[in-house]
Amino acid sequence: MSWLKRLGLGGDEPPPRSLEHPRDLQPGDIIQFDFTAQPQLRNQGFTVREIWTLDTGGDESKRIYFQLEGVEHNFRLRVVNDREIEVAMELLPDELLQLFDEEAIVELLDVESGTQHLLQTLAPPDELGDTFSGWCAALYRQEGYVTAYRYHHDYRHQQIPDEMGRGEVGCDLAWLVSDDRQHLLEFRIFDGGRTEVHLAVILPLRKIAELWPAGKKGESG
Repeated sequence: MSWLKRLGLGGDEPPPRSLEHPRDLQPGDIIQFDFTAQPQLRNQGFTVREIWTLDTGGDESKRIYFQLEGVEHNFRLRVVNDREIEVAMELLPDELLQLFDEEAIVELLDVESGTQHLLQTLAPPDELGDTFSGWCAALYRQEGYVTAYRYHHDYRHQQIPDEMGRGEVGCDLAWLVSDDRQHLLEFRIFDGGRTEVHLAVILPLRKIAELWPAGKKGESG
């Protein structure tokens, strides 16, 4: 190996990448959850398939999201701070209407109706069934309605470009939070009326059992 080094063709292998915190996740990494109140996450592993950025235009406007892909379910993860993460499931229209009154949702999404809406689940959270077990609060209060921009790029270590037309997708963003601030409901309304809805929970970092860099899980020795 020494003669390869002299020719510049050899050298020490780079040290293996370590992964200690979800803020450092990269595509291909794996996250394993511990026991959680949400059965879809409980003791399950997920692969990071995509990282994207949402710019809400206010204080702490840059939000980094990790798309998690599992065997049966996909989720969205955001690091809130050093101690907490936000995990969100996307709701289909029929699932949304299982949880909330349709007229209340229509009023919420009408920008002319203000930003002080309340949404109450149609039944107590413990009666909503296994799909929503651990995901819902009984009451949500609206905190904002802003224009936001989604970028299909990881801007953790870069500034978001000032120029328009750099891959961004604009939307109206409305979000509501439970009184204990452990549950969130988010609506993103795109041009043409297409709407994405996410139901989210705030979990302590200790609910992550393991983090594996891409390719490391299952390696021998």
